[in-house]
Amino acid sequence: MTSFIMQRRGLLLAAPALLLGSRTAGAMECDERERSYFSNRVLTNQEGRQVRFYDDVLRGRSVLIGWIFTSCPDACPLLAARSLDIADTAARLEAPPRIVHLTTDPRRDQPARLKSWAARFGTYSDWVLLTGAPADLRHVAQRLGQTVDEERPDRHTTLLLAGNVPARRWAKLRPDMQPELAGRQLADLAAAPAVVDATRCSG
Repeated sequence: MTSFIMQRRGLLLAAPALLLGSRTAGAMECDERERSYFSNRVLTNQEGRQVRFYDDVLRGRSVLIGWIFTSCPDACPLLAARSLDIADTAARLEAPPRIVHLTTDPRRDQPARLKSWAARFGTYSDWVLLTGAPADLRHVAQRLGQTVDEERPDRHTTLLLAGNVPARRWAKLRPDMQPELAGRQLADLAAAPAVVDATRCSG
């Protein structure tokens, strides 16, 4: 299956990005605008630590993002396994992403439950599973162009979002895409240069 890559304007993500390198005033302004767009809501990872979504999870990284809930009998285990396969392929190409899974069932999916669920699928050195207040998780999903409803946790997208945050480059990956192909696309995405124009927050 094909996927598409876009600059984060309009459809999915529309604010300027982090400029890596020297921390000029312009770069700091870009960083603040990115933080405002993605949101910096406080969530909780599978270790029980509170993290801010932009500062601690996204900032400066290439990422592979998906939505799951641990009581899901079918699609979510497949999504977790597929995410690991894609990330492993990208890692072999020297572009390991951070895997980020956000629960759509925060009332039940507390940190220990997320950690136990993830252990069923193997290990990956940079895999973050997030829970938190329902309103915060809804807001984060909205900023990523998705809709979730904790009253119906099964109503969530099965698409994966691949992103190079410093480069403001994103793609949607279908879950039935071959992991080798998706991993190569993710590695290509990770190779995109960071934005360089601090005043306009663009590449």
